[in-house]
Amino acid sequence: MTSNTFNQSKFIPTAPEKGSFPLDHEGLCKKYYLLYMRCLHQSDDQSAQCRNEAREYLNCRMKNELMEKAEWSKLGFEDKSERQKEATTTTSTPNRTK
Repeated sequence: MTSNTFNQSKFIPTAPEKGSFPLDHEGLCKKYYLLYMRCLHQSDDQSAQCRNEAREYLNCRMKNELMEKAEWSKLGFEDKSERQKEATTTTSTPNRTK
């Protein structure tokens, strides 16, 4: 039997868009991973309810150079400093009515 592979183009793999990142072989962020997974389990896999845990896990990975540091907005999170700025401006401005 012969196969018709001579007419097919060669498959050339491409790297992922965000790149690859090393696995946590030393368990540096295992605590945060387990907290996130427990939260998912308790919330019936509703990830929106576990955003704080996800953020802590990603923060641990960035601090330990297990992933590239990125802005929180690019990872789907608000920046805490931006949120604090908005909170202080809304609470510090008096509500004036005429």
